[in-house]
Amino acid sequence: MAAKKTARTPFRVRFWGVRGSYPTSVRATLGYGGHSSCVEVEAGGQHVIFDAGTGIIPLGQKLVRGRNPSGPLTLFFSHTHHDHIFGLYFFEPLFHPAHRVCIFGPKSAGNSLEETLRTVMDRRFFPVGVGDFKATADIYSLQGGESIQLSNSGGHPQINQHSHDPSADHVTVLARRSSAHPNGVFVYRVCYRDKSMVYATDVEENKEENAEMTEFFRGADLLVHDAQYFDAEYFSRTSPRKGWGHSTVEQAARIARKANVKILALFHHDPSHNDTMLKRMAKIGRRRFSSTLVASEGLQIRL
Repeated sequence: MAAKKTARTPFRVRFWGVRGSYPTSVRATLGYGGHSSCVEVEAGGQHVIFDAGTGIIPLGQKLVRGRNPSGPLTLFFSHTHHDHIFGLYFFEPLFHPAHRVCIFGPKSAGNSLEETLRTVMDRRFFPVGVGDFKATADIYSLQGGESIQLSNSGGHPQINQHSHDPSADHVTVLARRSSAHPNGVFVYRVCYRDKSMVYATDVEENKEENAEMTEFFRGADLLVHDAQYFDAEYFSRTSPRKGWGHSTVEQAARIARKANVKILALFHHDPSHNDTMLKRMAKIGRRRFSSTLVASEGLQIRL
């Protein structure tokens, strides 16, 4: 008799917002979606969310309507530029006392993440502030190099500087800081059992960090990577984007190939890129790395 297979908890990735810089409602872009950056990962009983662009607003509505709040939600900020935090004002779980939300992100100009959020949510700028959260909100500042083990028992996450056990039966998020965006940006790798996904947005090709980032991406089942521009835009003679902190589709495909990842999802689309342009971007990406797709709102990938 064949041995009974052990049930596995799914590792799912869902895209709630895929635009960079600002959301768009232009009709020509709606095939891929207009919300700004937000990606949800479900693995090992955990809900892990990356960035709080406007895509986090419908995600929060879904979580409040249909989720048992017995365990925490975990939100990771890549950085605290407005296009990646604006949706936090409208993230409904933060305003329901039954929920617990753990928030991770970088220090900024010497300030803790909590101090930064209190500043950008000051009542001078918006009527809803950190003090209005009704959920239990734990805010953690990251320096870079951390390994964050998420608890399945409702306890606090364990944060250390040690490498993780890739076969462990819990979700671990590895954090790395990059200087490849103005004021720096964090890149994350979610690991659960033998599967992994990397979230790398707002990263420009950086020769000084290229080898380190390639190793951080190495062998990932899914690499979600900034590809805001075409090479022609990036190197334009009249309006170059080089130095703006974003990658091209060609750069993303190149590092995916070097790191031997399984799937590359192009992400953080320029709001001016319509559906036709993004389909062309997909063709360019696949010519350079065959397992390339263009992320769109609602896309779900099961690892």
